[in-house]
Order: sequence, then structure tokens, then C-alpha cells
Amino acid sequence: MTDSANALTVPATPRAVSEHDTILASVPAGVLAVAVSLGADRDALLHAAGLRESELADPDARVPVSCDLRLWEALASQRMGLEIGQRLGLGAAGIVGHVMRHGSTVAEALELMQRFAAVVHPELMPRTERRMTPAGERIVFVRPPTPAFARLREPVYAQAASTVSVMEALLGRRVRAAWVTYPLSRPDDAARHEQFFAAPVAWNGRVFEVAFDAAVLAQVLPRADALVLPYLTRHAEAMHAALEREGDIVASVRREIGIALAHGEPRSGDIARRLAMSARTLSRRLADAGSSFTALVEAERRERALQLLADPRLSSAQVAVLLGYAEAAPFIRAFKRWMGMVPTEWRRGRG
Repeated sequence: MTDSANALTVPATPRAVSEHDTILASVPAGVLAVAVSLGADRDALLHAAGLRESELADPDARVPVSCDLRLWEALASQRMGLEIGQRLGLGAAGIVGHVMRHGSTVAEALELMQRFAAVVHPELMPRTERRMTPAGERIVFVRPPTPAFARLREPVYAQAASTVSVMEALLGRRVRAAWVTYPLSRPDDAARHEQFFAAPVAWNGRVFEVAFDAAVLAQVLPRADALVLPYLTRHAEAMHAALEREGDIVASVRREIGIALAHGEPRSGDIARRLAMSARTLSRRLADAGSSFTALVEAERRERALQLLADPRLSSAQVAVLLGYAEAAPFIRAFKRWMGMVPTEWRRGRG
């Protein structure tokens, strides 16, 4: 589990939610349905989110991420994030949830989740990693914080609870998390979360994490259907391909680089796999767009460096870590190349 005393909180610095960003309609549709079942007013929430019933009728449709954000803004005061997440399950992931349900094992289901994550939204679905701990091997769902949603807290709580509910939906039984880490400050009702998850909960984490015993990966899914899976997979592949055709490769790669920076130096092969293409194809497509992987890493680091350094609570060493550098010296050299001065000089000039 992340040591909350030493963990570094990522400030709210990534690019803002854009009207051009879209999310699978099944996500806000699922949140809305659960919220209404818990007593919320459906018409009021639709109005606040700027959504119409017709937009949510097709689970394969896409709606602006800004509408999903406004929906959570309307729900923020009702403090039902844990309860919403607990009831969401696989249905809110639309076709991706259906594909996952028919994987042969939990491991295959999670591989399918990673493969088609962009169909839901590139930044919504957590990554998974295997990690050895003193208590044994764990499978950890990891996601850097999305500031627009993290400031509301309730959607972050919902994702933690829904991660558990997804595992339970896959296995058809209760599943207990090994730990939960929030990239949020500790609230007054922190004990409520420990009681809800019946597991250790850490605050002020660098990233969002929900961990489980890795032995769960080998477990066979009780509802898997090997005959149905190929049909669902083809449908998901078609949706993924359509998004790729419509998408901006430079924006997609920069988004993935931004996520990867939380874990160290971004690697083109890892980013290519995340975007379901080979490293050679990624390089070619970036060249066609007049860019390169190295240039995009540099651009993303420069943009985030300026945003992070605007927070006086963060030292240059902490900013370096958040930008994926192993130590402060390479960051300081890079910053001087970008701005013609070292970070301390730049900060003094702002004051």
C-alpha cells in the first residue's frame, strides 16, 4: 500500500476537460440510473448535465465528457459516490463490459479491458499492474488523478467502489480489496471508507489504486461464453477503429504520455501498445502529423512543468518526480533549455 505520509499528491494541473472529448454514453447513463435509484431527481440531473434522454438511449453513442463532469457536479453535494460505484458494475462500461464478462479468466477479462479502454474513454479506465508486496503478489488497478473530477471527490470514490463491483460482477461473488489509495486529502469521514471496503485506505496518494490478491487472475469466469466472445470482440474492435480514424494521433499520444509520466520515463513501445498499434506504426503516424515521440514527451513535460512549478508547495525535486525524471538534475537542465533559466529563477520572476 502507498505510504500516505510520504506519498506525493499530484496537483490539479493537466489539461482541462474539453467539449471535444467524448465518453461512451453508457457511463453517464449508468451513473444517472443508479443515482435515481438512490433518490435523486432524474429530470434535474439531466438538465444540470445538459443531456437528453435520446442521447443516452444508445449505449454505443458518445457524449461530451463535459456533460459527465456536470452530472457529477450536480451529484457532488449528495455524497453518494461510494453507493453509486458499488451499483455500477460492468454495465456502465457498455460493450467493453460485455466483452470482459466473456473472457475465460479474470486475467483475460482485464487484458480485454486494457485493449478496449479507449472505447469508453482513454483516461477513465485504470491500468493494471502486478506488484509483489510483503503480503504476497497483488494485481493493482492504477490511475493518475483527473483534476476536474478529483476536485469533486465523489467520482473518485465511485471509481474505487466500482472497481470492486466489477471484480465481483466478473466472478459472481463477493471480493475484498487488499487496499485502496486515493489521490485526495484525508476527509473527516475517512473511517467510512475503511468500513465500506473492509480494507486499509490511504490518502494523499500519488495515484489512484485499488489492489486485490493476484491469485484472483487465474479464476475462471462463471458466465464466460467462448462462442459469444468473438462477436462482441469484433463489435468492440469496430468501435475502437472508428475512434482511431476520427482521433488526433498527436493528442492521443500526448494524453498517454501524460498518464505514463506518473510512473517514470514514457516509452514509445508502451504507448503504442496502449493505442493498439506497433511502435513502427506509431512512429510513422506521428511523422505524418509532423511530430515525433521524443518531441511530444518534451512538449508534455514542459507544459506540465510550468503548471506544477506554479504551486509553491512543490519543490523542484518533487516536480521532477511527477514529470517522470529519476532525479532533479536532468529536469533542471531540461527546464533551463526550455525557458533559459532554472526553476528557482522562473519562480522568482513570477513572484
